[in-house]
Amino acid sequence: MENKIEEKNLGTFAALKAKKYRLFWSASIASVGATQLLSLTAGKLVFDLSGSELLLGLAAAVFGIGTIVINFLGGVVADRIDKRILMIITSFSMSLSLLFLAIIDSVNYETVLIVIIFSTLMGLISGFDWPVRSSIFPQFIDDKSQMMSAVALNAMLWQGLRILAPASGGFLIAYLGTHSVFFISSAGFLIMGLVMIIIKPNISEKKSNNKSSVIKDTLEGINFIAKNKLFRVLILSTYITSALGMSYLQLLPSFSNVFKNTINGDLSAQMLGLMASAGGIGALTGTLVTSRLKEKINLGKLVLASNVVSVFFLFLFGLSNMFIFEDNIYQNPWISYNLIISSFLIIFTGLSNSVFMVGSMSLLQMKVPDNLRGRVMGIHTITFSLMSAGALFLGLIAELLSSSISVMLAAALLIIINSFIYLRNSEIRDINN
Repeated sequence: MENKIEEKNLGTFAALKAKKYRLFWSASIASVGATQLLSLTAGKLVFDLSGSELLLGLAAAVFGIGTIVINFLGGVVADRIDKRILMIITSFSMSLSLLFLAIIDSVNYETVLIVIIFSTLMGLISGFDWPVRSSIFPQFIDDKSQMMSAVALNAMLWQGLRILAPASGGFLIAYLGTHSVFFISSAGFLIMGLVMIIIKPNISEKKSNNKSSVIKDTLEGINFIAKNKLFRVLILSTYITSALGMSYLQLLPSFSNVFKNTINGDLSAQMLGLMASAGGIGALTGTLVTSRLKEKINLGKLVLASNVVSVFFLFLFGLSNMFIFEDNIYQNPWISYNLIISSFLIIFTGLSNSVFMVGSMSLLQMKVPDNLRGRVMGIHTITFSLMSAGALFLGLIAELLSSSISVMLAAALLIIINSFIYLRNSEIRDINN
């Protein structure tokens, strides 16, 4: 095999020495960027059309729920058929859906209902796409010692584009409209599909010859997780934190709405992009520092502790937005107290949550059996769907009270839950690197 790594661990970027992984990773920039832009733009469009936190949460939730409905099946399919072919199909399907939504938006026929319908459809498609995306990349690395690097690079890709995509998307929305971003997102998935046609896996995929039912195969993955404490605790922890905590990102259009009335006009779209990018800055930083932190702290302890720290910063973010300095926002929107404080707290929330996510995913990828990888990691990727699905709960509370109170209540509950998980799982805390 070409490009085999040497004896030394080359760190975070080691997997890029594998030519085919490098091409896969580079092509993923287009589709992952498209995903980030879709989330930002759909939320902004719905909130502008309705002004409702509940509908904002609903639009995000239907995408997540659609993904969850298909996710278990998607994991089984990923274990049974050629993952590369499945990714080609899902990429082109997403591209076509976004193209139709862009055309509808460009001729001003968009409604909240239409956005919700397309969000549901794309959630169903993503239910197949995400499990295969999370399980196919080991086929492109040259050596198992590159696994930690590949996991970190995948996370870095998502987190890095959480900086670039929202920032650019916010300005594109402000000056070119939401339809322009949907067109760009459609092109991103098209590129991913075309590249997947070109590249072939480094290793022959061992497809399951099991003739058992999809339900039986799915239950096999669930049963493995239920019997393995490491998988059970880490996956449930990611579910709870994502659903109740990280879903606050879907409410950012509501938080940025205070910038509609400034001396420079309506800056809500630009501020939405900047606030979302702040989360990306924190997440990318967390990804980069995880490998260094685990050299000083047991990986198990680092994972569980960072899950507590992330929701503590989230609570402070909600608290800080209880106080709106309207005069300061109007006169100095770009350097307003609210923007600076919110961005700072979003960065640290993203940083600590990223340490938790990268560390826990690394543990899971190393321990999962190859024949169950698609199913188990497919179940794990529900985590990302819950970041959207949980927005329905936060949106309902925000509609009744406020977005700030909604985030504070969820974060306070998570501080209690995650602290309990940390204290009750000493064997996981003791897992070394």
